[in-house]
Amino acid sequence: MLRNALAEVRFHPTRYVATLIAIAISIGFMVGVSVFIRSQSSALGQQQSLVTSKADVVVDVGSSEADPDSVTSAIKEVRGVAAAEPTAQTTQPLENGDHAVQANVYGLPSSPFRWAGLATGDWPTSSDQIALSTDAASKLGVEVGDQVTIGDTKLTVTGLSDDPGSLFAQTAYMTHDAVAADSSSTTWLVKIDSGADPSAVATAIRDSLKGMAGMPKPGTTSGTLQVTPAADYQREAVTALTGDFDVFKYMLFAFAGIALMVGMIIIFTTFLILLAQRRRQIGLLRAVGASGGQVRGQFFVESVIVGAVGSLLGVGLGVLIALAGCAYTGALDFGLVMPWSELATEFGIGVLATVLAAFVPSLRATRVAPLEALRPAATVERRRTSIVLVVVSCVLLVAGGLLAWQSLRADSWSIAWAMGCAAVLGIAVLVSTPVYVPWVIRGLGLVLRPFGSTAKLSTANAIRNPVRTALTTGVLMLAVGIIVTLQVGASTTQSTVMKLIDENYPVDVTVSTQPQSFNPQTGKVTPAKSAELPGGVADEVEKLPNLKASTTLDGALVTSGATKQKVLVLAGSDIDQISPDVASQVRPGTVLVAGNTAKKGSKLVLTGDRGPVTLTVDRTKALDSSDAMLVSVSDLNKLSSSTVPAAVWGTMSDRTDMARTMAPIAEIMQSHPELAVGGGAFIAGILEQVLKVLLVVMTALFGVAVIIALIGVANTLGLSVLERGRESALLRAMGMQRNSLRLMLFFEAVQMAMAAVIVGVLCGSFFAWIGIRSIFKMAGTSTAVTFSVDWPTTIGLVLVCFLAASLASVLPGRRAALATPTEALAEE
Repeated sequence: MLRNALAEVRFHPTRYVATLIAIAISIGFMVGVSVFIRSQSSALGQQQSLVTSKADVVVDVGSSEADPDSVTSAIKEVRGVAAAEPTAQTTQPLENGDHAVQANVYGLPSSPFRWAGLATGDWPTSSDQIALSTDAASKLGVEVGDQVTIGDTKLTVTGLSDDPGSLFAQTAYMTHDAVAADSSSTTWLVKIDSGADPSAVATAIRDSLKGMAGMPKPGTTSGTLQVTPAADYQREAVTALTGDFDVFKYMLFAFAGIALMVGMIIIFTTFLILLAQRRRQIGLLRAVGASGGQVRGQFFVESVIVGAVGSLLGVGLGVLIALAGCAYTGALDFGLVMPWSELATEFGIGVLATVLAAFVPSLRATRVAPLEALRPAATVERRRTSIVLVVVSCVLLVAGGLLAWQSLRADSWSIAWAMGCAAVLGIAVLVSTPVYVPWVIRGLGLVLRPFGSTAKLSTANAIRNPVRTALTTGVLMLAVGIIVTLQVGASTTQSTVMKLIDENYPVDVTVSTQPQSFNPQTGKVTPAKSAELPGGVADEVEKLPNLKASTTLDGALVTSGATKQKVLVLAGSDIDQISPDVASQVRPGTVLVAGNTAKKGSKLVLTGDRGPVTLTVDRTKALDSSDAMLVSVSDLNKLSSSTVPAAVWGTMSDRTDMARTMAPIAEIMQSHPELAVGGGAFIAGILEQVLKVLLVVMTALFGVAVIIALIGVANTLGLSVLERGRESALLRAMGMQRNSLRLMLFFEAVQMAMAAVIVGVLCGSFFAWIGIRSIFKMAGTSTAVTFSVDWPTTIGLVLVCFLAASLASVLPGRRAALATPTEALAEE
C-alpha cells in the first residue's frame, strides 16, 4: 500500500492541489506571524539598545546626584576597563516645512562606541549641526547642507548615516555636549580589555561606584545602581520597552490559533470530497482483496506525504510573508530572526493536523462494502441514514456545548477546549447538512416563489437529493465560515488589543511640574518651590496639534511616608475624559502610585500643610514616575489648603503621528526645562503600528484562503451540475427552454448560497468569539474580550462568495443547456 500511496500522489498530483494549498496557507500563516513577531521584537530591542551595541558593559546610575566626571574616572580606574564614556540621548521631533519625524537624537559617541557609519557627508562638530539617518533624511525631504528644526532651533545637516530604517522612530546625531545640555547622563558605556570577563568587570565597577557620594540608595525614588554585561542589557531591551504588556505574545497566540482552527476545517472538508470522488477506486481495491485496514493505511501515507509537502510549502510561504512585513517596518535591516524550534513545531503541527483531518473521511470511505462502492451513489432518500445523522449530530452538538462551557470557565488549557469545541461543532454542522440544509432551502424557496414555476422547480430539485445539495452547500458554507471566522477574529482581536493598549498606556501625553528637577549642566538636583505650572503652559498644551482631549489636574507638594521625600500629589474631576479606567480607580481614601513605588493594599501616610492623611495604595499605569501620585479631589483638599494647576493630561487623535504633537512640546520644554513630559503615546503608537502590520498580513492571507475556497466551490458546484446531465436532458425533452434551464440552475445556486451564508455567518461568528476569548484568557489578561465585526468588509466578502457560487453553477449549467436532449441522454 505504500507503493500505491506514492504512485497515487505522483501520478495524480492535481487531486491534492486544494489540500496542499489549504495546509500551506494555514502553516504559512503561523510561520509568518511567528517569524515576523520574533524579528520585529528583536529589531525593536536592537534599535532601543543601539547606543550600547559596541559596549561590553553598561552602567546605569539612575537619577544620581554624583558628579558625571567623577563617575567616568571611577569606572576607568577599575581593572580590566579599556575605555568608558557617558551617553547622551533624547527624543525630539525634527521638522522641515510640512514634514516631521520623531527621532532618537544621540550625542555622537567616540569611535570605539560608534555603531553607525557615514553614507555621505561628515559627523557634526558644533551645536548647530546634525547628522541624520538616510531614512530620516528621505522622510524629511532634506540632503546634506539643508536645514531642519527642533522647536525654534535651526540645525544644518552635515551628513547622512547608514543606520537601519524604522517605521516607528528615526535616528539623528548631534555633538555630545549639545545633546547632554538637554539631557542627563545616567548611562555609561564601557569597553573592557581583551580576554577580560564582562561579568567580573561589571561586579568590580559596581563595587567601586556603590559607595560614591550621590549614588542612589536602596528604597529611594531615584532608582538603583545597575551594572550589567551589554549582552544581558540588550536582551532585556524589548521587555523594558513594553513593560508588563507583551502584545507580541497575544498577537502570536491569537492569529496562530485562528490559522490552525481554520486550516483543520479546510483540510477535513477537502479530504472528505477527495475520498468521495475516489469511491469507485476504493471499491476496486477492496474487490481485488485489499482489506479496509490496508486501504486506510494507504490513505494515512498519502496524508503524511501531503501534510509534509504542504507544511514545507507553508514554511517557505510564511518566511516570505515575514520578509515582506519586516521590509515594510524596517525590521529587516536588523536581520530576520528564525525561531527554529517554533518552525519545527509548526511543521509538525501541519503534518499532524493533516493526518487527523483525513482520519474520519478515510474511515468513512473504507467502511463501504466493495460491491456497494462500485455502484453509483444512491440518489433515493435514505430515511434511516437521516435518523442516524440526526442522532449523531445531536450528540456532537451536546459535546461541543460542553467543550464550549469548559473553555469559558477553565483558566488553563482554555485554547485546547475551544479548539475541541470548534472541531466538534464544525463536524456536527458539516456532517448534518443533509438533514437541515433541505429545510433551510425550503424556507428560502418561499422567498423565490413569486418568480414563477421555474423557481419552484429549482427548490424541489435542490432538496430532491439532499446529499448532493449538502455537499455543495457545505463547501460554500465553509468558505463563508472561514471569511467570517477570520474577519470577526481579526476585528475582535484588534478591538481587544487596542483596549489592552489603552489599559497599559491610558494617558498619551502628560506635562507636569516635578518635586525636584535635575540640572544637566551642574549635575545637581533642585527642589521645586511650588507645584504650580508656569503661566500659559496649560493653555499651550491644550492647543497642541493632534490632541483629541485634555484636562488640567490640580496638585500640591506633600511629604511621603517615612522617607520624608517630597512628592507631587495630583487630583482632577475630569480624568474620565482622558481615561475612564483611571477615573474609576480614583476613590476617596485611595492613593494611586506608579509601578512598584509601594505595595498594593498597603497604607501610605502623606503629609501636607493641613496635616497627615493615611491612604490605601493602589497602582495605576497612568503615572510613570515614583515622585507623582494621584488622589481624589476631596483627599487633595484634606492635604493642602492651596491647590494649584500642576499637570495637564491629554489623549491623542492618532498615536502614530507623535512627531506633530512633540514639536510644540519641545518648544515648551526649552522654555521650561524644570517640567516633566511623559505619557505612553510613543510606546502605544509603536504597538498600534505593529498591530496594523499584522492585520494587513492577516487580511492578505485570508484573502488567499477565500480564493482557494472559492475554487473548491466552483469545482464542487460544477461537478454537481455535470452529474445531472441526464436530468437536464429529460427536462429539455419535456419542453423546458434553455433560458429556463439556466435560470433554474441559477435559482438553485442562489438558494444554496443563501443557506450557506446564513449558517456560515452564525457559526463563523461563534467560532471566532470562543477562540479569541479562550486565547486571551489563557494568555493571562484580565481584559474582557470586546466582540467586534467589521461589517463592511464582512458583508463585502460574503457577497463575493455569494456571486461566485452563483456563477460557479451557472457557467457549468450553460454546457448542459447548450447540449441537445438526445446528446445528453446518449452520454449517460
